[in-house]
Amino acid sequence: MSLEVGAILLFGLFLLLVVLGVPVAVSLGLASLGTILYLGKPAVLVIERMFATLEYFPLLAIPFFLLAGCIMNRGGITDTFVDLSTKWVGHIRGGLAHVVVVVNMFMGGVSGAATADLAAVGPIMIPAMVRAGFSRRFAAALNATASTMGPIIPPSILMVVYGAVTGVSIGALFLAGFMPGVLMGLGQMGFVYWYARRHGLQGTQWAGIREMGRAIPPALLPLGVPVLIIGGILGGVFTATEAAAAAVVYALLVTVGIKKTIRLSELGDLFRESVVTVSSVLFAIAGAVLFGWLVAFLRIPDLALNLMRASGSSQALAFTAIIALYLILGTFLDGVPIIIIFVPITVEIGKTVGIDPLHLGIVSVMTIVIGLLTPPFGLCLMMGAGLAGLSVMEVFVEVLPMIGLLVATVALVAVFPSIVLVVPRLVGAY
Repeated sequence: MSLEVGAILLFGLFLLLVVLGVPVAVSLGLASLGTILYLGKPAVLVIERMFATLEYFPLLAIPFFLLAGCIMNRGGITDTFVDLSTKWVGHIRGGLAHVVVVVNMFMGGVSGAATADLAAVGPIMIPAMVRAGFSRRFAAALNATASTMGPIIPPSILMVVYGAVTGVSIGALFLAGFMPGVLMGLGQMGFVYWYARRHGLQGTQWAGIREMGRAIPPALLPLGVPVLIIGGILGGVFTATEAAAAAVVYALLVTVGIKKTIRLSELGDLFRESVVTVSSVLFAIAGAVLFGWLVAFLRIPDLALNLMRASGSSQALAFTAIIALYLILGTFLDGVPIIIIFVPITVEIGKTVGIDPLHLGIVSVMTIVIGLLTPPFGLCLMMGAGLAGLSVMEVFVEVLPMIGLLVATVALVAVFPSIVLVVPRLVGAY
């Protein structure tokens, strides 16, 4: 059987199924099954590859991180972070819009998932921004955009998957995401300030030094989650998977034992909610690994590497091609399948031109999350529109300049690798 025809069949079937509205995870599995049958391989390979993937120990961190974020969100940490952020940055011109950005930076340090952050923050802050004079479209667009910091500021589900696929230290990835995440937040706050000046929007009344100080202690316990995770990994106390499990225990102690914002009777519903989320993620991972195995079997990575070598590629050209690829893929694929299928190829391309895998990992994740804002797959775009009661295209028009800002931030991080590497090297983690 021709490998070239197999490659065309694999991607052609996948794209056809996606266009027909079949869920991405199912499309990956069905396209892989069809290609395996064409190649004359036994269909049992589908089951073997998918289940072998789910037995990979580092991936166990994903359900634990998702559960820890779900517990903290249900425990009312959003209100705590909103109160802290309002008192510290609410008085700046732009007011509640700055609060949205800062709250999402805090939430990124707890949940590691953009959609979880938007689901927690959006229902509170979108109506509040509208009452403060912001347009409903801008409120939805900003909340959707700010939530994309969740996978950048550690912990991060996408970084766990990247580390599992490439062998790059997950602890180093978490540390490397800190500075780019802060840079994304500062860029969005700058955009908010410009928007507020243009539309004559003011901030809230300054709370005063005493109230600013009083807002800090309630936020310390929730912020212990990223400290526990990163500190435990770097100190050699935990692996990434063990740190995720410890985060669940810590979240339960804080919400059930100390703050008592979750009753024991609520845990059953909370666990069921987490299982639904985790199941969809792990099913996507299993399908993506099977698809990725076929991509490797069909020697598509070799073709890509040969093309790059033939073109005499430089770092700048390689980064431009990789960023463009991920921006396109993000319009119709979730981040996890993108990483599993395409990162093994792009990492090898990066190595041929001297791009550090850790640097490439952060740039890749930053680029991939932009897909959460682009139709037709943009989950955060659709969630933001739904929360605001608007159409997707109404919000997308307002999101476009924010996407431009995110792309500019990605380009800055790609050009200056020290933004990524300074923190891991400072603490001796890389």
